[in-house]
Amino acid sequence: MVVFPQNAGTPDWVRNIEKNSAVKVYGGGAVVSGTARKREVRDLKDPLLAIFVRKYGETEVRKRYWGQHTYIEIEILSRIESTDYADLFYSDLEAAFDGVAEHYDQHILGNPMNMWLRNRSVEILAGAFLPGDLVLEIGCGTGTETLQLAERGVKVIASDLSSKMLAVLESKAEKMGLTGMVTPLHARPYMLKQKLRELGYGQLDGAYSTYGAINTDPNLPLLFSDLHSILRPGGTLVLGVWNKFCLYEMVGYSMRMRPGMAVARLKNPVPVGKSRFCVPSTAYSVGSLNRLIRGSFELKKVTGVEIVLPPSNLTRYLPREPLRSLIRRIDVSLGVHYPWNRLGDHFLGVYSRRA
Repeated sequence: MVVFPQNAGTPDWVRNIEKNSAVKVYGGGAVVSGTARKREVRDLKDPLLAIFVRKYGETEVRKRYWGQHTYIEIEILSRIESTDYADLFYSDLEAAFDGVAEHYDQHILGNPMNMWLRNRSVEILAGAFLPGDLVLEIGCGTGTETLQLAERGVKVIASDLSSKMLAVLESKAEKMGLTGMVTPLHARPYMLKQKLRELGYGQLDGAYSTYGAINTDPNLPLLFSDLHSILRPGGTLVLGVWNKFCLYEMVGYSMRMRPGMAVARLKNPVPVGKSRFCVPSTAYSVGSLNRLIRGSFELKKVTGVEIVLPPSNLTRYLPREPLRSLIRRIDVSLGVHYPWNRLGDHFLGVYSRRA
């Protein structure tokens, strides 16, 4: 079996093969296990790449593979005829976050716009939940928001599908003396309802999920239905969502003559390379998410974040002080008004559980 990476740099999976040659390939309802090796081709006339040319045409191959001399040769060792693609998706996502857990805080704390996102979400969360409330966090990571809420007296059941992320969170909570306020829970989103019941929890006061988990979960209707039964009547749900309509990207990339990136979020799923996520992701507008959630929750408030500020992957365009502080104040002001609150890199939606 032969696999050609596209020419947009060296993908993580190719780098991983250099460390571990054991691979699994999923497709057509089957799983193939084998051993992978990196190989090289000379140009488009190479006999191997010529197969792709005959199948897809030279124009398409030039666009996708021009300049790419590396391919992966896989020696097939076994074949299984069926697989659960949801399980594959969650397994890949777990592996991706396990791989960055050790340095994840550097990624957040070292990027001023990531910190801005977190600070804005903590402001919303602190207004939504009261000291003594018991809330569920979906996709807690290493606990950037978890621990700040716990310091304010909110008890957090911090769930994540990455056990290594949770290990980092537990260590931080212990050092801060917050072990009694934070309960780590290793679970995929669709497992939360069952796991909470097994642990003896009744209905909770609220739940939240910010910056990624909602955009990468493949079955949101099930998650929202489960959250409806997990929360008490009138309970609050806060969602931080990667937005479909990002004003900064649409204007900025258009001015730089990159229309493909200007509209990258408009067609789902958004592939790796068109977003900052390590897996294909779904961008939601306020309206499209509301159509999924309105049977279980009612939208109460929307706050846009990073409207005139650059997203975290475009911090090179962040102006210096004092202009930066001025733009932040403008961003905060615009973020609570329609239609600007629908045009940020992310939006924060506050929802109430329907009776």
